[in-house]
Amino acid sequence: MLKFVCLFLGIASTHAFHAKKAYTCGSNDHFTQDNGEVASHSGFDAGRNYGKNQNCIWRIEAPVGMNVELVAKSFNVEDTPGCASDYLEIFDGKTTSSPSLGKYCGHTFDPISSTQRYLTMQFVTDISTQLLGFKIFYNFTTQANHSCGHTQFECANGKCISSAYRCDNDDDCGDNSDEQNCQGTNTGCPGDEWRCPNRKCISRDWLCDGDDDCGDNTDELPSDCLKIASQQRCGNLNITGSAGTITSPGYPSTYPRDVYCTNFVQAPTGTKTLAFKFDDHFHIEPDTTCHYDFVKITGDTIASSHGPFCGNVAPGQFTVSGDHAYVIFSSDVTNEYSGFRLNWTAMQ
Repeated sequence: MLKFVCLFLGIASTHAFHAKKAYTCGSNDHFTQDNGEVASHSGFDAGRNYGKNQNCIWRIEAPVGMNVELVAKSFNVEDTPGCASDYLEIFDGKTTSSPSLGKYCGHTFDPISSTQRYLTMQFVTDISTQLLGFKIFYNFTTQANHSCGHTQFECANGKCISSAYRCDNDDDCGDNSDEQNCQGTNTGCPGDEWRCPNRKCISRDWLCDGDDDCGDNTDELPSDCLKIASQQRCGNLNITGSAGTITSPGYPSTYPRDVYCTNFVQAPTGTKTLAFKFDDHFHIEPDTTCHYDFVKITGDTIASSHGPFCGNVAPGQFTVSGDHAYVIFSSDVTNEYSGFRLNWTAMQ
């Protein structure tokens, strides 16, 4: 009897040891399909928080001549200054030794893409504070979409770092561009403030508000404000419900130049298909390849991808399988047109 009990406990212990934990990274760490999803941990869909001391690495490989684009479906990672505790870091290449496109934490993850066919993601957590994590949709694109957030500094090598690291006497960029033109030693600013080149600290909410809060107008530089305006002009990027309408920015007036908007449409659970129909009033810069300005709609499979569309003839009605889809609009730095109005309906 004792031997039987010991054998039973041994078997139970072995099964427990091999049970898949809710916070493991998952089995797939290399993605080559046209599109897919990456979750922070295996328990994400069950609503479980990610675990302690995770170090997950995923590599996504696009075909030659294409880039990898990331769009967050959900993002909730411990928010600390400089993402010092838990973070997702994006690398523009095959490995974590490739140039970093930035560390991300908190509740916001703007769409971003690699500049070539490979992109690597690394998710790191510490021993305290576990949150819901993230699920990120990827697809392949010919467009490069990368701009640092207004709370970040863009290095000369394209890396995004916290603005608080600017002029702190440390080479955070890796090319020392964050330590150039500093006009003295940085004394630092609180995490919710932005440091002007003259070392004055101002609220981050004052950036690009039309007022010279720094005193030297550096908080209103057009090159920086264009990125913020581009994000703001996209409108509501996350759309839920059973039906709705998406328009190009400014519609029916002309859309602005140099914007890249990705709208995520989420229908109720149980929705089998999303139906899309453009209004007849449709005008996006004409081009035989729709390379300059365009709109495209995609689901989770290449078969449900429609577009890119441009010109002055509205595309016919079409459907996307599933309960969600992505509507992407892009314009370049020349020529503006009236754009589009797109109606969508969830179908059971």
